[in-house]
Amino acid sequence: MDLSIVIVNYNTCQLLRACLASLPAAAAGLEYEVWVVDNASQDHSADMVAAEFPAVHLIASKENLGFAKANNLALKRASGRYCLLLNPDTEPKPGALRRMVEYLDAHPDVGAIGPKLLNSDGSLQRNGRPFPSPLRELLGFDVIRKLFSRLLGLKFEFGRDDFDVQWNVDHVSGACIMVPRRVIEEVGMLDEAFFMFYEEVEWCWRIKRAGYRVVYLPQAEVVHHWMGSVKSQYRQMARLLLRSSFIYYRKTASPPVRLLAAVVNVARLVRNEFIYMGVMGKRLLRRLIGKRSGL
Repeated sequence: MDLSIVIVNYNTCQLLRACLASLPAAAAGLEYEVWVVDNASQDHSADMVAAEFPAVHLIASKENLGFAKANNLALKRASGRYCLLLNPDTEPKPGALRRMVEYLDAHPDVGAIGPKLLNSDGSLQRNGRPFPSPLRELLGFDVIRKLFSRLLGLKFEFGRDDFDVQWNVDHVSGACIMVPRRVIEEVGMLDEAFFMFYEEVEWCWRIKRAGYRVVYLPQAEVVHHWMGSVKSQYRQMARLLLRSSFIYYRKTASPPVRLLAAVVNVARLVRNEFIYMGVMGKRLLRRLIGKRSGL
């Protein structure tokens, strides 16, 4: 078996259908299997998979296990030489997965690869980044980044800009990441302390510590309908992101860096709450205006 494709789904039935339909062309020429772990969806995703894709191995969980634990559930049963973690809101383009397998076959020193990611409209989505740090987190604030740029006369970037060129990176997006089975056996599966977010970052951190390269491969293209599975739960997702950030720094950073990261994350939490209140306030205002105009 060349490839095991693992998809964790939660209430994204239509996106999952499109994802599964794209796989035969994306993996043409490979011997592959597909595992779908459904995290107790309420939109009949599991029924759709069973009815329309009978060859898919379906694991229907009775509870939401989170991303890491659900993926591990399938990884323990997968038999491919390579394992691909794939989001349900993705559609790999024809030949994409075959190119990823071929690259890993030719480069045994590579422990993980990620493809070029494209938004729904075909525009570029950044993939392949440096590991997180408090400074990069701080520069995530537009005001802070602009202030630093003016004071120091520097342009701060979060990675390279030439996404048509293959290069070594620290980590790739968990939306589509392929890892050799032998590497998983060496470094372990995803850390289940992460419910969602940062799990693939910490995984790549372990893979690089073991001496392997992590590579961005633009010859393989995957459409990622970004946030398709979580955009309706912004506030919950923002809090999960911060929780996972705390876990990541606790595992990978020194005490002073952890403290600085904690301060930055508290600031991010406050910012996210203001953003959420602003969004909800606009919705309420539109409703009030709508009701008044209907009188």
